[in-house]
Amino acid sequence: MTIYTLILYVAIAAAILTAITGVAFKDRVKSWVMTYLQHFCGSLFIFSGYVKAVDPLGTAFKLEQYFAEFYYTFGETAIKGIAPMFPWLAGHSVLLSAATIIFEIMLGVMLILAYRPKLTAWLFLLLVLFFTALTGYTYLTGYVPSGVNFFEFGKWGEYVKTNMRVTDCGCFGDFLKLKPKVSFLKDVFLLIPAFYFVFRHSKMHELLSTGVRRWVSILVTLGFTAFSYYNIFMNEPLVDFRPFREGVDVRAQRAKEAEEEAAAYKVLAYKMKSKSNGEVITVPYEQYMKEYEKYPEAEWEMEQVKANPDYEHSKISEFEITSPDGSNMTDALLQDTGYFLMVVAYKLVEAGKEIIKTTVNDTTYVTDSTLVTGDGFLYLYPTGRLRYTERSKRGNHSL
Repeated sequence: MTIYTLILYVAIAAAILTAITGVAFKDRVKSWVMTYLQHFCGSLFIFSGYVKAVDPLGTAFKLEQYFAEFYYTFGETAIKGIAPMFPWLAGHSVLLSAATIIFEIMLGVMLILAYRPKLTAWLFLLLVLFFTALTGYTYLTGYVPSGVNFFEFGKWGEYVKTNMRVTDCGCFGDFLKLKPKVSFLKDVFLLIPAFYFVFRHSKMHELLSTGVRRWVSILVTLGFTAFSYYNIFMNEPLVDFRPFREGVDVRAQRAKEAEEEAAAYKVLAYKMKSKSNGEVITVPYEQYMKEYEKYPEAEWEMEQVKANPDYEHSKISEFEITSPDGSNMTDALLQDTGYFLMVVAYKLVEAGKEIIKTTVNDTTYVTDSTLVTGDGFLYLYPTGRLRYTERSKRGNHSL
């Protein structure tokens, strides 16, 4: 699914809700435009919150990334006094994740019902501004070279994807990965109805009675608090959108992504620019390999034209198992057709002595440890969740 497909579905859902409102609560509709926008933004927030609520830990990891970057970013500015706040916030990332998700869903319900319109309008604006700041930071760091502080605007350069400090905002969790620019523009677009709600909140429709709206908001908050708690502490996500979800054949998917990445980065041609007169020509790869002597580096600037330079793989491509002695055991592990047990832990202790530690760089690239004991493997993963896995000739099956 793409963001455009998602927006289309939300728009259709908002149209249906608007039609129902027009039939059942016609006397409550003061502006059809306002009613439609309430349903559209409310539905979008409820869906966005739900797909994150199935795995609040994923959002918590994303918040940790942001807090780590903010610590270094603000630590080099005139307001460096606020920098120590971010490690503290990182320590409470799970609580903040759940609170943000629940608040987003509750706000979506409040928008559809128009419970306390003025308050709802202002809360929606503040939350959209918050999201816009995060997605804007994510996207704009692509213009900030390595070693340059975000606030050193004079040192910004051309956009480079690998410069981004956080790879994506996690707006829709693992359900839908948005490119930072698309995510930022989405939030900028949402500022339009957000300001409209603030200045025209008196035109909002108010469904049901005040007491019913209050109780619906309270029950939704309590219900999703319990739902988030369940998905954090009690079990794996009820609906799992993660790359390593149950039933995925890691071996086959990893091989498939390797093939797709090789095809995506295949050089199709070379774009040549003359240093003498600025002439630009495109030379097919096969032709260039035969005539490369015609384009000496002293006279031409060369740029590769690849099949799909924006190709993005999943975390499965980054799956790696390393033994205590530093040997890469990934292929050996994936090709093994026997059975083994994976136990998740932060560290291992033997006779009161810690023997293995995990080193967590961030939530994109994580260095863990693997202990090999006999025919089994003990794999350490920083979420702290226990995952027992059986592998057979048919692939990977989580138990």
